[in-house]
Order: sequence, then C-alpha cells, then structure tokens
Amino acid sequence: MVGRPIFSTLKMIIKVTVAGVEKELEVTRLGDRLRITHDGTTTEVRVVYTEGAHFVLEYDQPNGALTQRRRLRAAGHLQGDARQLWVNGSHLSYSRVRPQAAGPAADAGSLSASIPAVVSEILVAVGDQVRAGEKLILLESMKMILPIQAPHEGTVTAINCAPGEAVQPGAPLIDLA
Repeated sequence: MVGRPIFSTLKMIIKVTVAGVEKELEVTRLGDRLRITHDGTTTEVRVVYTEGAHFVLEYDQPNGALTQRRRLRAAGHLQGDARQLWVNGSHLSYSRVRPQAAGPAADAGSLSASIPAVVSEILVAVGDQVRAGEKLILLESMKMILPIQAPHEGTVTAINCAPGEAVQPGAPLIDLA
C-alpha cells in the first residue's frame, strides 16, 4: 500500500443521497477493509492507496463462475458530519449519523470522541463563542490528529478533559450550548 495506511476499526451509519434518493448504509472499517451493508447485502472493499483526500478502492465483483477485481478512484471532502465523495467521476453526498449514547454523553450539548484517543490540545475556553465546524479539541490516536468540531454555533459551557488525558468513546469532552 502506498500512502498512509488505515489501521483503526470504526463502525458507523451513514445516509447516502444518490440521484436524489436517500439510503442508509452501515459501514465498518477494519484496517484497510471496509464492509458496507445495505438492505441485507454486504460488500467488502479494500483501500489500496491513500494520498491526502485521494484514494483507490478495490473490490471483487462476481460475474457468473468468475470473479472480476474492480478498482475505484475516489476523493473525499468532509465538514462536520457532512461529506462529499467523488468516485470515478460521479459525485455523492452523504452525512454521518451519530447514534445517541446512554449516560452523560447523551446530553444534546456534549461532544465526545468516537474512538479511544489522547487529548492533544484544547483550542477553546469556557465562555468562548464558536462557529459551526470550528475545531474545539485535537485528539491523537494511532499517530493521527482527530479534531472535535462544533456541530453548530454556540457557547462553550464546560470542558471535561485535559491535555494528555486518555479518553474513551462516548465520554463527554466538551459541552456546547
């Protein structure tokens, strides 16, 4: 694999709009593989190349008694939970659906990590006014920097973590009103 390998495991639900029709997909990332499930059908895709926003995916497509290996060239852009994807010249927009966690992180104004990480830097203070999409906290996980961004405009009402602290998925890191 050329470029930056993907090692983490992550499961998410996304809503995809294709030709004006919205569909819900379950996507599980396992290392360099993606399992995409829709309407009971699962397809496994391999990430064979990544470079910035550009990547190449490979999958096997049954064709009668034979199986053909296919490759897709793609590029992506994300802002908050909104994503855009260009695959082999076609445009696709989708959004990540974040499940509601039980407990304190379920508060509407609490933001949390989606994977285990270490707080690298806190970019705001209690009382700060923030814009939608503004980076609030930087987390580090497996040599990647992951920003926690404001999902909407608001005021920081609490910071529940400190630089260097290890945090688990779902634990409230910052409260935004």
